[in-house]
Amino acid sequence: MGAGKSILSSEQLNEYSELTFLSKWEIMLILDKFVNLAPGEDIQQDLQRRFPCQKVMEVFPQLKYNPFRDRLFEVFSSQRDTKYSFEDVLDLFSVMSDNCPHHVKATWAFRVFDFDNDNLITKEDVIMICDRLTSKDQLSIEIKNTVSEVILEEMDLQKNNSLGVFEFVHVLSKIPEFRHSFSFRP
Repeated sequence: MGAGKSILSSEQLNEYSELTFLSKWEIMLILDKFVNLAPGEDIQQDLQRRFPCQKVMEVFPQLKYNPFRDRLFEVFSSQRDTKYSFEDVLDLFSVMSDNCPHHVKATWAFRVFDFDNDNLITKEDVIMICDRLTSKDQLSIEIKNTVSEVILEEMDLQKNNSLGVFEFVHVLSKIPEFRHSFSFRP
């Protein structure tokens, strides 16, 4: 990680550690991996350079094998182009950090699970979650429909057959395992 130390000033490192839920060591580890996205090139002067998600997955395997990787790339891409700058990567790892508060994590999870970006988690979104957590044809459509109906019945406080962000965050606050299942380390 010696190369990373010359890239960020101590002020920048302090600022990143204050603005994220990451330690300075974790930021330097992410920076070291980020620099490896363009070996032999001098990206040290341009940490705003954006890399395609395929390249990012090469250095961050926790994304490569995540069933929600496309949604993570879409939601955490600041330009909504599924490309990542250094700060985009920091934002993602900050939310996925064990140090991230539960409500912040749950709010971002809502965005990831809202597949059609309509600010609601609906039956169709729950079915998509089921498909991603199992192989797509492993569960019959009847079972997926039943699962989605039961989940919405239990979580839908407003009884409108969908979940808004506040309902989603509220319900996840009652599930202590969520914090650790929606996380990974650099």
